[in-house]
Amino acid sequence: MKKRTNNKGISLINKVLICTIIFLVIAIISKNNTDYKEKIKNYLYNNNFNFSKIRNIYNKYLGGITIIKEDKIKQVFEEKIDYNKKDNYEEGVKLEVKNNYLIPSQEKGIVVFIGNKDKYNNSIIIENDNGIDILYGNVCNPKVKLYDTVNKSAYIGESCNNYIYLVYYKGNEILDYNNYLS
Repeated sequence: MKKRTNNKGISLINKVLICTIIFLVIAIISKNNTDYKEKIKNYLYNNNFNFSKIRNIYNKYLGGITIIKEDKIKQVFEEKIDYNKKDNYEEGVKLEVKNNYLIPSQEKGIVVFIGNKDKYNNSIIIENDNGIDILYGNVCNPKVKLYDTVNKSAYIGESCNNYIYLVYYKGNEILDYNNYLS
């Protein structure tokens, strides 16, 4: 008699059950233990929450969220940032580009912020899989939404005029943009 095996990995129902059990265990522990509850609260409110790390762990142990495999997705827009001139600006760099330049993502990651930053105007922050966050400033007509997954070289928006700002950082540390611009 042959033993029947399931090669599809963990089913969607099992993934939901595992996540629900983890959530309930954390909720029960934090309800009964006020010290643990304070630690969770302080961690969630005072630290940067690394969505890329959570997504990678989830994909590794539970096999991903969607049924669609990434290798079947064909990317249409494949560009690198093309600029004429670069100048230091605040914590990052100001790049001179063409008017209404279509801005590509430099790395694969998750969109964690879309909005107005004081010195950078309309901005998009992408938390990359490698742990480095990139702020794209002076972006009009964003083509991504909050918590979207973006592939490397994917179209994320247009420059509002003929320049964009880039800031690279890991946690609270600002990184040198010369190491990341091609």
